[in-house]
Formats: sequence, structure tokens, C-alpha cells
Amino acid sequence: MTNTNKATIVVPLARRIPDPNFKDEFGLERHIFVVPVKNLPKGIKLDPNARRPKTSKRVYQKVKASLFNQDCEPGTFHLKNKGITIVAQSVQTVAKDTYEISMVNGVHGIVDGGHTYTIITDAQSSADLPEDQYVTVEVRVGVPEVWIPDIAGGLNTSVQVQDMSLDNLANAFQWIKDEIKSKSYFGKIAWSENDPGEYDARDLVSLMAMFNVSLHPNDGDEHPVYGYEKKSVALKSFEQNPASFKLMRPILKDILRLHDIIRRDYYHIWNENIDGGKAGHLAFSEKKSKGVWEFPFTGQKSEYRMVNGALYPILASFRWFVVQDRFSGEMKWRDGFDGILGAWDDDAVTLLKSTHEMSNSLGRNPQSVGKSRPHWANLHNIVAKRDLQRKASIA
Repeated sequence: MTNTNKATIVVPLARRIPDPNFKDEFGLERHIFVVPVKNLPKGIKLDPNARRPKTSKRVYQKVKASLFNQDCEPGTFHLKNKGITIVAQSVQTVAKDTYEISMVNGVHGIVDGGHTYTIITDAQSSADLPEDQYVTVEVRVGVPEVWIPDIAGGLNTSVQVQDMSLDNLANAFQWIKDEIKSKSYFGKIAWSENDPGEYDARDLVSLMAMFNVSLHPNDGDEHPVYGYEKKSVALKSFEQNPASFKLMRPILKDILRLHDIIRRDYYHIWNENIDGGKAGHLAFSEKKSKGVWEFPFTGQKSEYRMVNGALYPILASFRWFVVQDRFSGEMKWRDGFDGILGAWDDDAVTLLKSTHEMSNSLGRNPQSVGKSRPHWANLHNIVAKRDLQRKASIA
């Protein structure tokens, strides 16, 4: 039985980089491959990897979502993922665009990126895996065996403790936990880096930022696009303005509920009121490949849901109805939450049509919709105008 494990890799792009210090002494060099995920060979061992893959953690579920182009720019997986690093005995060219990687069992294999490798190889049997998705694979040959543990340790310590984890350690989220701890979805929220959960504290903070009239007054010109565009900015705002966010405690659970109501009900509203149906063909519709989507904040389910790029600007437009109590400063709904639900019923068709038009003008790209500042401003203006018209008609 051979002591060598071999893997054949077929790639459209490959580069070889000699090591500047150890090429002559050890023959050390790097081979960089840009590999179609469907061509990534199975069976490469993780012998030198410092961590065993545990892909159930939320951070790796997001990696999987990115692999399937869910709520992200399609085809950008290789740009957002640092890829896979392998230490090997040799790399040989066996045909055009085809390379054979030889690894000594028990010594060589994946030294970093084991989670990425496992997620990709597990997904290769799925018919939904995109054809044009790539991953970067770096193969290092000539590395002395005694160096491999140090290299593995150095690569794996590159994953730093997230700001969210530090905030949780400092009890910055405690008031949020206290507010929602009685809800069934409390256990689905991750508060630090490796906690399980469909959503994490940054998601909640981003949603709150979109309704924070202390930071984003309704008569201002700036809209909290960063709530969709960059959650790290929302978290930084939360850290810098803790008192402002805490004033949102009375409306937090309603915001979460409204999030799920809009995300689910758009499908039925479109089919019943617009264009003779066909909501499933909208660029911002996402169908569950198996089973149904679950909406944790309402407990409902549906085969379709709205992607975040379209959802967030619509949701944020209802900031128009948030006011601050003149005595306590706490935020509340001007007409109560029932008034918000009524406004959604009244305005949904107009908001969805506007979102569809913006989507078409931006190449049917939901991510571009979510980042469009004019679109955020337009939806907010629509809600404000229609609210004022309703009040004028009553008067």
C-alpha cells in the first residue's frame, strides 16, 4: 500500500511562485490555482490542519450561503473566501490545465481552509451549485516537515476574535437579551463568534440602526444604508451610541416582527395585485430548494422569501413612523404597531413596484438595489407622502 495520496486538479488558471528565501535550499515554491468548485477533488486529507471542520457553526453556514450565491453578488465566492492551503510533496503537470498533487499520508494535506473544503465537497452533489463559482487553492511544496505545525498554527490564528464577541463579553447586548429572552427565537440568535444561530447580534443591531431616528432623523437627508451594506459599521455605531440604541427597546420586537412580515408576505401581495402574479420570477425572490423558509420572528413558513437587498430599503422606509417620547426620549410608533401594519397593507404594492423598477434599472441585481441611496430615499419619501395623504383625507 502506497504512503502517498494523490489528487488531480483541473484548473483554468495556475501560477507557480518560487520562494524568495528557500527555493534553492529546499525547493520551496507555491502553486496558486483558481479552481472551479465543481472540479475540486475529493479525498484530500486534513492531517496537518490544526482544527477539525465543524461546519454547523453560523459563520460557516454563511460561507455555504455565499457558495450558493444567496444574498450576495453572484460569482464572488473566491473574492470573499481566503481559500484552501495545502502542503504537498510535489505538483506535476500531467496535461493541459491538469495537475497532479502528491502528498505523503500523515504529513501533507490541507493546512488551512478545511471548513471551506468540506463545505464545497459536501455541496458538489447539489444540482443548485453554480457552474461559475471558484475557489483559490494554494499548494506549498518543499516545506520541511518540522515546519508544518508552525505554519498550520500561524495560518489558523489569522481568524481573530470578532468585535461582536468582544461586545458580548462586555455585556453590551445584555439589554437586548433581556428584551427578547421570552421569545421562541431567542435561541436562534448568535451573540458571539462561534454561537449557533440563524441570526446574530450584528443582524439585530443593523435592523435597529435602520429605525434609529436619533441618529437618522426623518427630516434628514442621510439614510442608514450601512444597515444592509456593512454590518460592521452598524455595530460600530452601536458601540459609539449605546444610549441611543437602548432608547429603541420598546420597538425592538416589533421591528423583528415587521422584518418577517414583509419578507414573507410580499410574495402573496405581488401575486394578488401586480402583473398577474409571477412573484417567483422576481429578481429579489428566493425559493427554498428543499422544504420551506422559516421566519423565526413570526413563526411562519413559506416557499419563497425576499432577499435582503430588496427587503432592507422597504423595511427601513417605515422609520417614518418612529418618534421619540418628549419626556423619556424612548422611541415608539406614532400610531402604534397596528398603524404600521395598516401602512404596510396600504403601501406594499407601491413599494414593491418601485423596488421592481429599481431592480430592472440595475440589471436585476438585488445587491445593487440594497446599496442604492436614491432608492432608500425614494421609498422613505413614498411612505411619508402616503401617510400625510391619508391624514389629510381624514382631516
